[in-house]
Amino acid sequence: MVDFENYIPMIDAILSASNPDEVTPKRIRKALQELFGVNLNSQRKTVNQLIVERFQEVQSRPRVLVTQEELAKRDEALAHRLHLDEKAAARKLRNPKVTKTKRKPSKNNTLVSRKVEVIEPLRSFLGETMMPRTEVVKRLWDYIKENELQNPQDRREIMCDSQMEPIFGKKMTMFSMNKILSKYLKNPQEDVTNPVKEDPSTYSDELASANSSEDD
Repeated sequence: MVDFENYIPMIDAILSASNPDEVTPKRIRKALQELFGVNLNSQRKTVNQLIVERFQEVQSRPRVLVTQEELAKRDEALAHRLHLDEKAAARKLRNPKVTKTKRKPSKNNTLVSRKVEVIEPLRSFLGETMMPRTEVVKRLWDYIKENELQNPQDRREIMCDSQMEPIFGKKMTMFSMNKILSKYLKNPQEDVTNPVKEDPSTYSDELASANSSEDD
């Protein structure tokens, strides 16, 4: 029996490095087959469901792009900090009253928590004018799950209620959510633009295409 838990780290890695507007379960499944040298066609539905679940989980996390140079700098900084911590611990044994230097907030945490302006009608839906993008995505998924708006036959499809319809149309796919959201979120320094609501039929066609492709 296949242990699908072994695929989760690779699925997360692929999702984190992929454009959320273009990635599909089929592409990820094929990538897994090539990477692990296995045939997952007989477990296609199970694997697709796992990919959908991991997509939701990854999308709720902040995404921060980091260069190799930056990673090297972080490793060096971490080693230096550990060295200082060891020295501080030794001093503390000799002098319990030694105070610790306050650490500056992480730059990445600052980027993650940076708020963007929420444009109508998304603003009315969330009840906020400024929010971090990651919080917007989290709030949307909380609402979708709480109101059971995912199609039970195909959980990639979201059946929008009257509150979500002015923003997303009657239905959308989970993979198109970020593309639509980008029309209603902007950095404060950018000029305000009037978002244009997507034609809901676009997502019906996209979903039909995605479903038919799964039979390949």
